[in-house]
Amino acid sequence: MTAARPAINKKAVGLSAAGAALAAVLVSHWEGMNLVAKHLPFDPPGVITVCGGITNYDWPWLKVGMKFSEAECREALADAAQRYAAEVVKCVPSLPTMPPHRQAAIASFAVNLGPGRICNTSIGRDLNAGRIVAACNAMTKYVYANGKFLQGLLNRRTDAMWGERPWCLRED
Repeated sequence: MTAARPAINKKAVGLSAAGAALAAVLVSHWEGMNLVAKHLPFDPPGVITVCGGITNYDWPWLKVGMKFSEAECREALADAAQRYAAEVVKCVPSLPTMPPHRQAAIASFAVNLGPGRICNTSIGRDLNAGRIVAACNAMTKYVYANGKFLQGLLNRRTDAMWGERPWCLRED
């Protein structure tokens, strides 16, 4: 890494250890593991991405061409999942008590779209009301980027094995 990264906040409350680990795996499954920071064609202008989901919104010091190791990226993704989940806990206080796979699905969704897409929508209201099925199903509405349908986002939300919705809905 060529620039000092802020210390990871190990005390952020949002995910269990298992939930954070699963979220990092889920995010990296969909985002890949790009070890060199770059602008991706589907991102808004000025957004730089590395580690399969960490952007210059997360790390303002991130510059195109910076390189990271897989270990640094795995740690960064787990930290991002925890930070975003901590924001979700402010509107969905029950998140830390949910099963780890549901925590991971919600954290992956929040990393992808920001916590506001949970807190300011029916997803958060449904989670708080115990309407888990409705909340998980609502995730599938978010399959557009910059006004364009993206099959990759639909896959991320609905894939039977790795989809956020199926992970969110699991009972065991």
